[in-house]
Amino acid sequence: MPTRTDREGQAGSLSRPERAAWGGTLVLGALWCIAGVLCLAASGLATVAAIYYIGALLAIAGVISLAYGIRGAGGGVVLMGVLSLVVGVLMFTHPGSGMAALTLLLIGYFWITGLYRVVTSVADRYQGWGMDCLSGLCSIAIGAIAARSWPSSAMWLLGTLVGADFFIRGVFTMAAAVTARRAMRTLRPSNV
Repeated sequence: MPTRTDREGQAGSLSRPERAAWGGTLVLGALWCIAGVLCLAASGLATVAAIYYIGALLAIAGVISLAYGIRGAGGGVVLMGVLSLVVGVLMFTHPGSGMAALTLLLIGYFWITGLYRVVTSVADRYQGWGMDCLSGLCSIAIGAIAARSWPSSAMWLLGTLVGADFFIRGVFTMAAAVTARRAMRTLRPSNV
């Protein structure tokens, strides 16, 4: 029966740092997936959390822009800083209005990007154009569903998108970890 040191010396086996590298990435991907499922299960709560997060980021960016603009960057930077600060504070103090406004922006985004994908894919007919066309039609459909149920869609759309993004990011991170593990095993010298 081979001992642990014999197994570590075999071709294709990974060292402890290599196992930690791909294993840590795999765990990170699993955590992203869990966070995505939780956001999808509680999309209303995820929407409110996202609104507060975006509001805080805008407020911080506004303060930084104001400081930079006052130090001599110009009036445009000061104006953008004031705008970012005001919008960030408003989103933080009135999250319902922020959700409604962001939902309208997302509806417009889905319609515009979906229409763009459909038109360019049908016009150019490049390889794989059918999948891009289908993706564009799905974007238009998501925008239509959200618009039809607006303003109630403000409570679920952003949280659902955040949850889906987290879940997809987790799946791709885990796939990258498995691919890295295979590459490390394949590229490992046989005489180590």
